[in-house]
Amino acid sequence: MKLSLLRHGESIGGRIYRGNQDDPLTEKGWQQMLDATRHQSWDLILSSPLIRCQAFAQHLHEQQKIPLEIIKHFSELGFGDWQGLSSAAIGQNLVDNFKQDPVKNPPPNAEDLYDFQHRVLTAFNTIIAKQSQSMLIVAHAGVIRVIKSHLLNLPIEKMFTIEVLSASCENFEI
Repeated sequence: MKLSLLRHGESIGGRIYRGNQDDPLTEKGWQQMLDATRHQSWDLILSSPLIRCQAFAQHLHEQQKIPLEIIKHFSELGFGDWQGLSSAAIGQNLVDNFKQDPVKNPPPNAEDLYDFQHRVLTAFNTIIAKQSQSMLIVAHAGVIRVIKSHLLNLPIEKMFTIEVLSASCENFEI
């Protein structure tokens, strides 16, 4: 089965710890996603319910007549007190400590990383069981990192060592 993981493009509000804040894409973000998916098609599209993913997934669904499912468990990690803040506003040392060891250095009041992993992988494993020939998951960096960590057998504590660029679309055979 072909699995494609597409991160949303640039969102209104710039580079911040957006989490489950529901900001739409910029025009540039739309174009990034159009470019990333050009000349590709799938049998099934699955999307986060957040508008920066769902709006584009809906567009692909309508343009290519591909079935679309909205998966609430593919919402981004809740960043607690960091939600809506930039790295500069948070403090680079705190951000670096979080990325090096997100289990021991989480943002205050953030969603528990193991709970997040469980939420994402429960949905992912249910989807994989559908045995589609090809599927596209439109989601967030955190969701994609959890899935890639699972596919690559990396511990969740290392998820922030995986770079996931805006509007990147990676393909896997599973």
